[in-house]
Amino acid sequence: MLQPKTDPDLPYRRLFETAYDGILILDYESGSICETNPSIEKMLGYAKEELNSLQLWQIGNHIDQSKSVLAIATLKKDGTFRHSHLPLRTKAGKTITVEFNGNVYGINGKRFIQCHIRDITDRKSEEIELIQFSQSYIATMYEAINALSKVIVARDDFTHPHQLRVAHLSVAIATEMNLDHKMVEGIRLAALIHDIGKVSIPSDILNKTTALSKEDIELLRGHVQTGYDIVKNIKFQWPIAQTIYQHHCRLDGTGYPNRLKGKEIIPEARILCVADVVEAMSHSRPYRPALGIDTALQEIESGRNIRYDADAVDACLKLFRQNGYVFISP
Repeated sequence: MLQPKTDPDLPYRRLFETAYDGILILDYESGSICETNPSIEKMLGYAKEELNSLQLWQIGNHIDQSKSVLAIATLKKDGTFRHSHLPLRTKAGKTITVEFNGNVYGINGKRFIQCHIRDITDRKSEEIELIQFSQSYIATMYEAINALSKVIVARDDFTHPHQLRVAHLSVAIATEMNLDHKMVEGIRLAALIHDIGKVSIPSDILNKTTALSKEDIELLRGHVQTGYDIVKNIKFQWPIAQTIYQHHCRLDGTGYPNRLKGKEIIPEARILCVADVVEAMSHSRPYRPALGIDTALQEIESGRNIRYDADAVDACLKLFRQNGYVFISP
């Protein structure tokens, strides 16, 4: 029994006809379309007969005609071309965004250009919506931080400007350490509200002009736990709550709370700790006068790699002693 003859190109033809991506075959010399598959015809709204003999730029968005021309020129020069978001115009006049991949190949001594085209219009729209949502979320987050940083204003005259100065110095230290800008921003935001927990401290203790008792000090130390509890459920991109919780920790375990030490303390909190100590010692408090910047720098220098992070201390010392850093005036 005779077997029916088969076309050796039939499997490839089926792949071409059923491909999810739109496919255009262009004549290498003229650049005109000589073959199309159903996907590209549906995508652009043209019949096969209408697309044949057109130039690629004739179906492209006229505003970006140069991109289609560039695609052909690059294909002829390099043998391949890729564009991640090329605008094309459908027969109905709608502009769609596509991924464009093209390559040159030869058959029986004749060269052709094969273009794979994928409609990513919906994906781009979703990306734009996601970006807009992220921008709105970030704006809201910054507004929340700003509002929280001012909560303590009515309680005493020291905490809010203290937080602003510490935030500025923390950013300067982190920047001097060449940390990633995203991490630097997280440190800034944490520093702006690092003492938010003091809202739970009675104002007569916050404004006490005599030496603090052991009971007063113990009560004040509770502000890190309160601060942590206030922000722990806010989904920040950074470890804000943990930074607040640990900013009075010391590498040797002599800080509070829980006597965390060494690597148990996150980098953000180590930097905030140094900035907080230097600012606090350099400025007056209701219960004591300022100790001065020289005393503050001597404190972190003597505690370098013992109580305080060495890199943060080095950066802070350089800022004041070599770069002429001065505290801002909130």
